[in-house]
Amino acid sequence: MAHGYFLIGPFDKLGPLRNTEVGLLAGFLSTVGLILILTTCLSIYGTVSFDKDDSKDTLQTKLGWRQFTAGFLVGTIGGAGFAYLLLSSFPVLQSAGLSMLS
Repeated sequence: MAHGYFLIGPFDKLGPLRNTEVGLLAGFLSTVGLILILTTCLSIYGTVSFDKDDSKDTLQTKLGWRQFTAGFLVGTIGGAGFAYLLLSSFPVLQSAGLSMLS
């Protein structure tokens, strides 16, 4: 989850839409796009690298690598979604906290 959680920040703060109202959404969608590219690369790597399914290490089989890739996809998108929800609700939480102090 940490991969997706930390990827959204650079896209949000350094992207071309950083000073617009849709900057955070664009950063989230860019993060999801990068995650899909990385997942595709992981899938291709596993397909060409693990021909034999008789390895003692489960990760070095096609099935094990598919499960790892699926876990990577779900975890990183979940982390990016969690970061998006935190960043989008931060102004609301900040204003609520300031009004409680007054």
